[in-house]
Amino acid sequence: GYMAGMAGLFFGEDDARPATLDGKPADLENWGGATVSDHHTFIVRYRPDEDRHLDMHVDECDVTFNFGLCNPDSFKGSDLAFCGMFGSPEHRKHLHTYAHVKGRCVLHSGKRRHGALNVEEGERASLIMWTKSPAFRRTATYQRRWGNQAVIKPESGTPDRVCLSYTHDRDFHKLRQTLGDATGVMPEPKM
Repeated sequence: GYMAGMAGLFFGEDDARPATLDGKPADLENWGGATVSDHHTFIVRYRPDEDRHLDMHVDECDVTFNFGLCNPDSFKGSDLAFCGMFGSPEHRKHLHTYAHVKGRCVLHSGKRRHGALNVEEGERASLIMWTKSPAFRRTATYQRRWGNQAVIKPESGTPDRVCLSYTHDRDFHKLRQTLGDATGVMPEPKM
């Protein structure tokens, strides 16, 4: 179906994936995209007076589909910041920031670090579809990247502030002292 077709194009077998996207190296890996057969779908919503953002994280899936549900003129902020892949030396290096567009789908590996920056005005909602490939999860490749045989490579250089996670990074408070605060990546203090 559609899930496996699109996921397979970008996160399937080596011969199916493009080497470049828009003239730049695609840096795509096989995450079982051609064999996704399971999904969990839900809606997320960000508002200044409720859930303002989503801290940096990786998803509990192999390939994520993120569909914009709101007109871009109905909210301000709440961009998606993408960083490196789980376990890579660049996992806390900023790669791209994406501004949502209604009806457009962002497709990414679930193991790519990402987060939603603070929404400043209005409301942004997205339909999220986490897809999994049980067949790929049984492979040695999956076990080396994410499973019990995963090797976490040493980090290369100083992380980018936007890629830090106050939830998942044990060194967050230490790095925060060095790198400072950044708008949109930490909740406001509660009074």
